[in-house]
Parts: sequence; C-alpha cells; structure tokens
Amino acid sequence: MKQLTLIAFFSLFLLGIGNMHGQSVAHVNSNAILEAMPEYKTAQTRLETEANRHKTEVERRQAEMQNILNDAQKQMEAVQNKSEAEQRALMQKLQPVQEDLQKKQEELMQYQQTAATELNKLESDLVKPIYSRVETAIQAVGDAQKVGYIMDTAVMVSSGAVLYFKGGKDLTEEVKKQLGVK
Repeated sequence: MKQLTLIAFFSLFLLGIGNMHGQSVAHVNSNAILEAMPEYKTAQTRLETEANRHKTEVERRQAEMQNILNDAQKQMEAVQNKSEAEQRALMQKLQPVQEDLQKKQEELMQYQQTAATELNKLESDLVKPIYSRVETAIQAVGDAQKVGYIMDTAVMVSSGAVLYFKGGKDLTEEVKKQLGVK
C-alpha cells in the first residue's frame, strides 16, 4: 500500500512538472504601463502638489523659528559686555522665548508626522485603484494569450530578483491596449 501511495505521489509530481513546462512565460513593464495612463499622471501631480504644500509649510515654520533664534542670539550678544544683573534680566526675558521655540519645534515635528501620514493615505487612495485596474488588465491579457506566468520587469530588474532574462513575450503593449492607453 505504501508503494502505491508513493507511486501516485511521484506520478502527480511529474505530471505537475510537465504541466508547468507547457505554460508560457511573458513579461510586462508596469512602469511603462503606469506612465502611459493619464489618471496615474494626474495622481502623481496631485501627490507632488500636496508634498510641495507641506514642504513649503515646513520651510515657513523653520524660517520663523530661525528668526526667533537669531533675534535671541543678537540680544545675548548685545549684553555680553554688560553687568551680570543685566545679563540675568535678559536670560529671564528670553526664558519664554526658549519655551516658545521648544513648543514650535514640537509642533513642527507633529506637523511633519501628520503630513507624512496624510501623504501616504492620499497616495494609497489615488494609486490603489489604478494598480488594481492595471492588475485586472494584466490578468485579462494573460488569460487571452493563454500565458501561465507574467513577470514584471520593472520590479524584477530593479530589485535584483532576476539578473538576466531572455525571451518570453512582452505583453506591455497589449496591456496598454486593454486599458485604452498608448
């Protein structure tokens, strides 16, 4: 009985290998597909606009903090040659400024974290439906072409997962047609 089970297992295994060799391999370049899609370009533009808006706000806040710091340093330099009492009076006067700077620094860090979270969510909201649409088109083309495996050269080559490939059918243009883009 054990021999029969072992023979059945090896038969199925060999049958599986034979079927795998019968399936063709193709590839697409997802970057080329995405760059041809107007909605992807629109999403990228929107993301860049939001990123630049946040960058501008961070730079504005940093400049404001730098101006406060520069002003405090000028005041400290002005009293260096003054009496100890005048220096202590200035330090007491600058204590709220130091606290304000510390508060502004914490607010800036919080803003940067919130901005990064918002940008990640916006990217997901804008790009996820596009990726889903591309994936559906790739599957449809693969089914129509009776392809067993479709690899993404944009990901494989950049990640180093594949060091060399030759052959296989490039379905990039067919996927673009499926999506209605050129």
